[in-house]
Amino acid sequence: MPETTVQAIVLRRRDSGESDRRLTLLTLELGKIDAVAKGARKAASRLAGISDPLSSATLGIAEGKVNRFVTQAQPIASFRGLRTDFERLSFGLALVELYAAVLPVEQPFPEAYELLNESLRHLERHAKPLIALLWAEAKLLEISGFMPQFDRCVVTGEPLAEANPFVSPRAGGYVADAVAGPYVDRFRTRAEALYGLARLPTLDAPPANMKFADEALADLLPFWQAIAEAPLPANEAVVREARHKPTP
Repeated sequence: MPETTVQAIVLRRRDSGESDRRLTLLTLELGKIDAVAKGARKAASRLAGISDPLSSATLGIAEGKVNRFVTQAQPIASFRGLRTDFERLSFGLALVELYAAVLPVEQPFPEAYELLNESLRHLERHAKPLIALLWAEAKLLEISGFMPQFDRCVVTGEPLAEANPFVSPRAGGYVADAVAGPYVDRFRTRAEALYGLARLPTLDAPPANMKFADEALADLLPFWQAIAEAPLPANEAVVREARHKPTP
């Protein structure tokens, strides 16, 4: 079987057969692909450690008639700072869930690979990981072409005016009260949260602080659900947790 070497981050894993794992990988060279790690569920397998979500490794990938197979692996990074902190781990898993859900299959997208690698490092180190997650989500929306318009009405083009404006995933962002009627998926939020979301894609790194970050995270979830057209359980869980977490 032809074989190639790729740099990859594991986005998702599923059990396959008696001892295999089917992995969804974001690779620098090939984009998002699926590959089978044979025997990876066995404790002694050399592929066991690199088959966990958030693992980063150089992989040998063999092309079969139907499936790709992981033939060898050399770890690059394990993002230990995520694995030793439950909140940071939850945020990391929520982020790779989005990458798995919305990126195109088998289309090289090196910018996405580099952004995910950078985003996971910010999630490891940022003093406020929720803000790092928001920045990472906004940057992913931007590079994938799905970024909503939050500071101007998507219908009229007028600047955000209301203190508690409507947003609509179907419309693609903020909709002024006067034209919001047709959008049955609309919901209200704070203007401050939308101003913060509109600013995030312009930043090269997560800001130190952001007002109403928990509300901004909840605002993004319906947009992601509309883009993915599928359940996003890890993201739904972090939004629930953020809503119930006391404000410091």
